[in-house]
Amino acid sequence: MHLSRIKIENFRNFADLDVRLGGNLVVVGENRVGKSNLLHALRLIFDPSLPDSARQLGLSDFWDGLAELTKEDRILVSVEIKEFEDDPDILATLTDFRLNDDPETVRLTYELRPIADLDGEPGAAEDYEFICYGGESETKTFGHKLRRRITMDVLPALRDAESDLSVWQRSPLRPLIEEAFKGVDAEELEEIGEAIEEATAKVTQFDEVAALEKSIADLFQEMSGEKQDIHPKLGFSPTDPARLYRAVRLLIDEGERGISDASLGSANLVFLTLKSLELRRLIEENHRDHTFLAIEEPEAHLHPHLQRSVYRHVFTEAQEGGAPLSIILTTHSPHIASVAPLRSVVLLKDEGDDGTKGYATQSISLESKEADDIARYLDVTRAEILFARGVLLVEGDAERFLVPAFAEALGKSLDELGITVCSVAGTNFRPYAKFLVGLGIPFAVITDWDPREGKSPLGWNRSLRLVAAIETQRTGEKPEALIEELKELDEDDFAERCEEFGVFSNLTTLETDLFAEGFAPAIFSVLNEYKLSAARKEKIKAWEDDPTKLDPEELLKMIDGIGKGRFAQRMLSYVDGIDPPDYITRAIEFVADRV
Repeated sequence: MHLSRIKIENFRNFADLDVRLGGNLVVVGENRVGKSNLLHALRLIFDPSLPDSARQLGLSDFWDGLAELTKEDRILVSVEIKEFEDDPDILATLTDFRLNDDPETVRLTYELRPIADLDGEPGAAEDYEFICYGGESETKTFGHKLRRRITMDVLPALRDAESDLSVWQRSPLRPLIEEAFKGVDAEELEEIGEAIEEATAKVTQFDEVAALEKSIADLFQEMSGEKQDIHPKLGFSPTDPARLYRAVRLLIDEGERGISDASLGSANLVFLTLKSLELRRLIEENHRDHTFLAIEEPEAHLHPHLQRSVYRHVFTEAQEGGAPLSIILTTHSPHIASVAPLRSVVLLKDEGDDGTKGYATQSISLESKEADDIARYLDVTRAEILFARGVLLVEGDAERFLVPAFAEALGKSLDELGITVCSVAGTNFRPYAKFLVGLGIPFAVITDWDPREGKSPLGWNRSLRLVAAIETQRTGEKPEALIEELKELDEDDFAERCEEFGVFSNLTTLETDLFAEGFAPAIFSVLNEYKLSAARKEKIKAWEDDPTKLDPEELLKMIDGIGKGRFAQRMLSYVDGIDPPDYITRAIEFVADRV
């Protein structure tokens, strides 16, 4: 089973959140957009450790955009669940909560609303009550019985793993140790207790240790009196066989050191390991039918490579291991997001008066090949576009190096604006454009016109398909009238119209356009840095003397020989004071105006 939809109304950051899901859930977004509040909303439905007193929300939990609360205002959290029918235990738990018009979908709802017999408008927390119900009828209520079988466990952000591991009642090691010791013979434990008692006696034979023990005992008795005396003694562990297992501790470095000597990252990883083992045990022993394991900011104190390794394993186990387990993460880490299943990502964005909105990759219309391309791109680039406020999509390394410098020349710092330049290593922009439209991230495409003799330019066909893909993803319908309109335009009007949709093209190719727009001296300076043949040096000299003699194809061959990326890097040393090409200027301003 998996969550297929989350809908939240009037709760904290969320005026009206509605996202479709495909399984695991990885929530990304800037600070204060409501990632933790999204988890808390799910806890209202699934977390058995949350008492009903905590489910009784207050006035401060309503969305801030509600100026004055009325009887019509309520907090609503609902989830929909699919693929639950294969497990008979889950089916038995959820079958009464199917939707009337879609029996393959279950809906569970939490609702906070004014009490039924309230006189006047609500003005205090006492004026509200909550109800948890399934399906489409409030008479089908649910409570702890469901949460005990379909459960949410939350590992909070910045947890003190070392402290939790050292305190028996909070330690995730405790249930594992208790289960392990169930099968140990009591007589064998007694023998171990006697051995510990003998070892303790040997230690306390040292005068200094015995004196310390006596000092502690005497002072405690003086302070407490005889009736409250607990008779404290020094020892390695309790010797009572029934309590002996509580003294077992997890050690590191092959038993040479305790967990308190571990790094913060290692302690967090140990905590996650133990929690995962506990969940496995609960599942294997049929104590649960399904578990939602929610981890807030799991990147805390972990090296980037370890983040990728650990959570790639976590996602793989959840997806392929067959265990009834769903992973829910909130993260600021591009390293974790880059290994997350593509369809699991939800981007939260603060949209001002409309509250926080969610954009789910599950809702983006991608063909399987396109989805594979995006997944590989996110993996290799560490998911940089998921954390950008805006994106400039470019063809290759040359633009990737030059565009940030052009932006600086315009007085726009892409870093400060949160704009990322992403190279697609070619001209297949459509999957990336659809992906960004689906996530609500402003973007522009910077591409070459690539004219062809006797044929329509490659850039014309590319731009037409791009606009069609962008509008189809945005509206859900193929823009047939728009396509026909674009086909009737001449090249100049066509290019100008495409810019309204974020597609910006030059006249030919990047390098030849740069040559024509004032960058010829910079290009010559870079070419002259390299050992070229005498024939090529002669051609360069002729172009310097008379730029109208430029052979574009020969120029591109020379640049290809150097490498376009390397050529662009060297160009940066010579472009100060030169205005960027107009089409790149317009593309940068298009995105900057929208972030």
